[in-house]
Amino acid sequence: MPKLGAVWLLVAALALGTGAGAEPIGDNLAQAAEALARGDGIAAEVAARRSLDAGASRGEVAALLGEAELLQGNFAEARQWLEAGVFSANTRVRGFHALGLLETREGDLAAAAAAFDRALEAGPSPARLWVDIGRLRYLAGQHHLVADAVRRALTIDPADPRALEFEAQLVRDARGARAALPLLEAALQRVPDDLGLLGEYAATLAEAGRHREMLQIARRMVEVDPRHPRAYYLQAVLAARAGLDGLARRLLARTEGVYDDTAAGRLLAGVLDLRTGNPRLAVERFDALTRHQPDNAAAPLLLSRALLANGEANEVLARLEPATAQPDADPYTLGLLGRAYEQLGRRQEAAVYLDRASDPSREHLNVGSLEQVNPGTGDVAMIRQMLRQGMEAEAARLAAALRVRFPDSVDVEVLSGDVALLRSNAAAALAYYTRAASVRRDAALIQRLAAAHRMLGRDEAAIAVVADYLRENPRSISAASLLGHMLADRGDHQHAQRLLAYAAQLGGGDPPEGHDPRPAAQALRRVALAARTAEPAAAP
Repeated sequence: MPKLGAVWLLVAALALGTGAGAEPIGDNLAQAAEALARGDGIAAEVAARRSLDAGASRGEVAALLGEAELLQGNFAEARQWLEAGVFSANTRVRGFHALGLLETREGDLAAAAAAFDRALEAGPSPARLWVDIGRLRYLAGQHHLVADAVRRALTIDPADPRALEFEAQLVRDARGARAALPLLEAALQRVPDDLGLLGEYAATLAEAGRHREMLQIARRMVEVDPRHPRAYYLQAVLAARAGLDGLARRLLARTEGVYDDTAAGRLLAGVLDLRTGNPRLAVERFDALTRHQPDNAAAPLLLSRALLANGEANEVLARLEPATAQPDADPYTLGLLGRAYEQLGRRQEAAVYLDRASDPSREHLNVGSLEQVNPGTGDVAMIRQMLRQGMEAEAARLAAALRVRFPDSVDVEVLSGDVALLRSNAAAALAYYTRAASVRRDAALIQRLAAAHRMLGRDEAAIAVVADYLRENPRSISAASLLGHMLADRGDHQHAQRLLAYAAQLGGGDPPEGHDPRPAAQALRRVALAARTAEPAAAP
């Protein structure tokens, strides 16, 4: 039986015309480049091979064929064309760019950087090359250097879709979903049918809570390409959030398995299984998610929730009890452990954990969540162990060494902030956290910023940080919950109850009977307004 790729090549060859010498070499090379520009690796391979059959040199076609194989996911075949670096003068930039992408996808970041350097030396740089350099820098932990790469890309081509998409992603990381929307809207005015930008826009609309507009964009994606899987996946997520589980399943099925082995797909499918009474299948999906993404902090919690639903409370105890031994254990984990003890009939032990979970006065700073520091989990684990054993000075020295080795890493800055905070140096911690937040401001970092402000006696500044984040990312359960607890601690019980009910609603829990979500939004607006007036006085 012939390989499927060979069958497609035969079909494409018939579509493009037969006869090796029917068209000049230059025409075939131009056709290959045009096919690559529209992302059609098969057509590009056919046209490039026709050039080769017509007498083109290996150097003339190597970059084109290597990139074509890369587009098709044939990494071994791509390496055969790219690794030697034998490219014609006018394809050297393209060839080394493709080699850098290949090395990135196979995990050799040093080799990727070397290939990109050779591409920069080979001639004028296209915008896409700087986009991919930026993505490589992010993967390598050089987070503070990424923005420069994006600026260079946009200087070369202000309308390049991938550069605009990457800039929007960086803005979303640093400032929130709502802040990224105007940038995406401006980008789509330039390239209105770009599916990558449409997908980013739809996902960002969803995170900003603008679901009706998100649905319109997803439908627009279907108009552009009726088989595009992301359009159906986004609609499935929206249906699941609305509680329309049957519709969500049907939409997920229309992705034709594209998301089956992805974290996003496993997450959505597992949630649907759990809600529709299939906890055993949910356990399997979340277990796979945990094994394939050991750094995903949500995965073990989802797995524990599924295990509870499947009656496996002892397994939950074995998985979660070590984490909850720490005084900074997060309330959701404590609540799961309390429910596990309840399921086993051990109510006194359950009460201990449930009381800890509901205590609004405790600071929820979980140093153990830092699993994505680029230096590797060995350094992180060692620092965590030192902190738990009271070896704070040693932990500080190791963190300082990491800052020398990885001076542009946000993860190292957050880890350094944790060490400083646990040594009661809140001012230093705040400085590290603030610099990290200029690149990636997620919910975990917001908790740390708030803790540092509160340690310095700046309660209003802490509230301002959390309220601002929640305003930009209104679907953040942890931010809504944290802000609710902070307001309760301050005595503002009316607004606190509304925000906590809103957090429960986001998490699929049961809000109080007759709960109306509108007062929660009103409470957030009032709190955010009051917090903003406190920010200048509370600035460090």
